[in-house]
Amino acid sequence: MKKIKTACSLDCWDTCSIEVTVYDDKNLKVRGDHSHSITQGFLCQKGMQHLERVNSPHRITSPMKKIDGNWINISWDQALEEIAQHLRNILNAYGASSLLLYSESGHCGLKKNIDTAFFNSLGKVTLPIGSLCWGAGIAAQKADFGKVLSHPPQDLLNSRTVIIWGRNPVNTNVHLVPFLKKAKEQGANIVVIDPIKTATAHLATHYYQIKPESDGHLALAMAKILINDKLHHMEFLNNYCDDFASFEAELQHLELDSLIEATGLTFKEVKELAFLYGMSSPSSIILGYGLQRYPNGGRNIRLIDALAAVTGNIGVSGGGVSYANQFIKQWIDWDYLSNHQHGQQPSFIRSQFYQYILEERPDEIKGMFITKGNPLLQLPNTNKTKEAFDKIPFKVTIDLFMTDTAAASDYILPCTHIFEEEDFLYSSMWHSHFFYTQQVLPPRDGVKNEFEIFNLLAQKLNMVEFVKHYGKEEQYLERGLGPLLANIGLSLKELQGKNLSMEGNEIPWRNKQFATSTKKYQFINLKNTKVTRSTTAKEDYPLQLLSLHPKHSLHSQHFNRVEEGVLPKVYCNRETLNTFKIIIDQPAELESQYGKIKVIPQLDEGVGNNLLLIYEGWWLKNQGVNTLTPSGVSDIGNQAIYNHCFCRISSLGKGETT
Repeated sequence: MKKIKTACSLDCWDTCSIEVTVYDDKNLKVRGDHSHSITQGFLCQKGMQHLERVNSPHRITSPMKKIDGNWINISWDQALEEIAQHLRNILNAYGASSLLLYSESGHCGLKKNIDTAFFNSLGKVTLPIGSLCWGAGIAAQKADFGKVLSHPPQDLLNSRTVIIWGRNPVNTNVHLVPFLKKAKEQGANIVVIDPIKTATAHLATHYYQIKPESDGHLALAMAKILINDKLHHMEFLNNYCDDFASFEAELQHLELDSLIEATGLTFKEVKELAFLYGMSSPSSIILGYGLQRYPNGGRNIRLIDALAAVTGNIGVSGGGVSYANQFIKQWIDWDYLSNHQHGQQPSFIRSQFYQYILEERPDEIKGMFITKGNPLLQLPNTNKTKEAFDKIPFKVTIDLFMTDTAAASDYILPCTHIFEEEDFLYSSMWHSHFFYTQQVLPPRDGVKNEFEIFNLLAQKLNMVEFVKHYGKEEQYLERGLGPLLANIGLSLKELQGKNLSMEGNEIPWRNKQFATSTKKYQFINLKNTKVTRSTTAKEDYPLQLLSLHPKHSLHSQHFNRVEEGVLPKVYCNRETLNTFKIIIDQPAELESQYGKIKVIPQLDEGVGNNLLLIYEGWWLKNQGVNTLTPSGVSDIGNQAIYNHCFCRISSLGKGETT
């Protein structure tokens, strides 16, 4: 029996440290690492499913090629030779810009980034920019603070009020929950602001059900109340901020009643919330990744940041606005890892993939590689996305399973699971821990890790310089992690099997020296900011659909286990059920201007009026939620706007499920 330290590679806040016990009969036991201050010995169900996924009988274990619509197994040598020839032909006939690399965050290991270095070695290939998940908030906090940093979870125990704004850690960030419970036991106010009364709201001392897209209005209303009552923090505002005077002047021109009306709350509720936050310092705000998925998403985050600045809850223990944490990222040599190409490179906004392929560059993209992602499900407006995908003549997907994207490709290359490899993992969303994992199992027969795949492909293409600079895994990690290794004084070998955290981010901005050009906090310019809700519900589509992260899956990764034909559940309150004559558990049709799907209605009185809740990640065999969502972008950060989605719902009656 031996114990091996690895970590969870899912794109999640927690990035859990995992301890795997390997018994003499080769059986495995998976649990959270008891020695880790975040994981504390337990894993969520997604983490526990790693063992099932690595051993799944449904894994792809041979390269596959599609011939006349049918898949056949082929050898690695044949697959790589044929793919190399396709790449060679495309490069010679059309140039590097006709190749598109679509890479996402289905696996967050550093070595998996080898795909970018490989394709950049081919020339100025086409790459996506922007984000499906968090881009608007990242851009917002960079504008305000200069960098995106979060307080460690332990610092919540120093807060007198904790606001959880648009986040449901019970479902998506389970290791935050013990810190919230302990803070509550110590007497802290735990406040949840969300259009949905989530499981986390039931843990809170206070809950405020606001309308979607009105988060910025609420932050402005709270700031106006506190300033009018002279509860703003003048020392912080005068000494460490730019443009507060302008912000305050413009705020006075906004009518408090109008701001409050946009939120759906009462004056009494907003005033209570303002005083809870502003008079119980230090107060912290923990942001989720839903309130920025709107056309005004960046503005929402910037206005919440401004509320924290008004109250001086920045740079203090127990304070802060925690959205993401890119502290570790700054200690990684991304120029080397990405093999960055200088000069302009063709790119497209990620959420607008289909417009780029069908409208901006029709018939110009000749080849596409997909790694660590499932864009046919994850991109908005599935029908148009599939149309665009089908227009690309040559497509290769690297994955463990036959996803919808893989099934629509021409070649599939099977890759390793995190238990079958070594890799460097860190959290860019929450804490400052990082891991160099140990390999638990030998790779499944017939599969290869991406590092080997791209180096074998490079050899087929005679890419001598790429193999020279990116041919060895140890060299790749040592150079990519060079700044971090130098900072902590460890070699790569000494790092393996350890879960460590980087010092220096215990209290972000404690010295009040921000990473902006003036070294001061930057207030949003309200004069140039249109403070209106972007909601555009129309008579034909009167209901707003929020598609949230499920508890049991990270996006679409774990929905392969759902049987074909099972319909997704949609949740609404009784008033909505009665208004639209919908019957619980009886099939209904949900339609937006982009498409329609079949669903099973469920009663949930925690869902606000004129709202529908659905969980994203369902595969096309189960309808696919993004059939309904729009492909627009946020005000900053090129962020997808999934939650700016308006629908109608109608009953299908018994038996009408096909």
